[in-house]
Amino acid sequence: MPPRKMRKKEPVASFGSSGGIDAVPDGVLEHILGFVPVEEAVRTCVLARRWRHLWKSATGLRIMCDARNLQQVGSPKEPWEFVDHLLRLRGHAPLEMFELRFSHFHDDDDELRLNRWLRHVMVGQVQMLRLENIGHDGFELDDLPLVSRHLTKIELVGIDLNDSFCDFSACPSLEHLEINTCYLLSAKKISSESLKRLSMTSCDLGREFRTLIHVPNLASLRLDSHLSRAPVFESMPSLQEAFVRVTHENAYTWDCDDYSGDCDDEDCYSCHGIIDDNNKCVFLESLSEAQNLAFLSESLTFIFERDLKLCPTFSKLKTLLLDDHWCVAPDFPALNCILKNAPVLEKLTLQLFSKGPKHKVEMIGRYHPTDRSAGISEHLKAIEVKCKVVGEEVHKVLKFLCTFDICK
Repeated sequence: MPPRKMRKKEPVASFGSSGGIDAVPDGVLEHILGFVPVEEAVRTCVLARRWRHLWKSATGLRIMCDARNLQQVGSPKEPWEFVDHLLRLRGHAPLEMFELRFSHFHDDDDELRLNRWLRHVMVGQVQMLRLENIGHDGFELDDLPLVSRHLTKIELVGIDLNDSFCDFSACPSLEHLEINTCYLLSAKKISSESLKRLSMTSCDLGREFRTLIHVPNLASLRLDSHLSRAPVFESMPSLQEAFVRVTHENAYTWDCDDYSGDCDDEDCYSCHGIIDDNNKCVFLESLSEAQNLAFLSESLTFIFERDLKLCPTFSKLKTLLLDDHWCVAPDFPALNCILKNAPVLEKLTLQLFSKGPKHKVEMIGRYHPTDRSAGISEHLKAIEVKCKVVGEEVHKVLKFLCTFDICK
């Protein structure tokens, strides 16, 4: 048998050859560099002549402005000087994303510098903006509104927000706003005609007034564990889903000791200076157009008590999640009120004395086929109850549900 011929090995494309990564178009490489921390992206300029300026056109800038990190890449002693030089060399090339995580910005010059960076990237037509103050030490942005026809998403963490900055009327494409652990003590209004999704987590809102939120086209709302006074939402007819979690910290106020928002002192601005017509609901009315709602609370001695006296009709509500603070024996006024004002409700979930997400006990109550209470939605087929153990308080809730002809 003649010897087998050995197949020639195909040459492996080297980094500097015409194949391999050199065959990748510049636009693709610029997109990839946009996901790389900026100090790593800048380092690629030494790889080859072709790479010398690619980083300047990266579609994203991810900057960690901390002296402990940036001094390792040959930058000046002050990390912010590195960013100054970076932006100057890059010019106003278009940006899809700008992310700045920073710390140790303490004096007025630092604030001026960061605000200058922000205005610079706005000229670069940035679409997604993320600012994170790692130290959460009260860094304050300019009291000037952002102006951009291209900005679609903003994420802010640990920032002090002023009144004018929260006016997003000059950002007509903005659809997503996420505010986490920010301070809005002087922000009387958040406004955007285009916003579709709003998330506010652990934010400190006004203590002497209620922040007014004007987002008429909002579809999704998440308000989680805010501090101080509850905000006031104007009409949101397009709202589809809302998640609201209230903690005990929300009861803090400078003006009175009545946390319901309805104290007897007519001069109390926090309670009676909320809106022009004090016969309106502060919170629930604006959520009444939602299709899916979740209300979690550590106490009902809050703004909900005031609103439940004037409970609106949830004409589109199909799914509802409530916790045990909405199920207070013996009369269950909050639960009763919601059920009687949700005419098309299809699913109700009660999360009782169990924070989850996993619950030891889960049960489903259904209507008796021959009986139906006229007091609640004819579309409601079942109620799901989640808890740690079926104790006395849970039994009271189950007994109350039986009054609506719902049984296990």
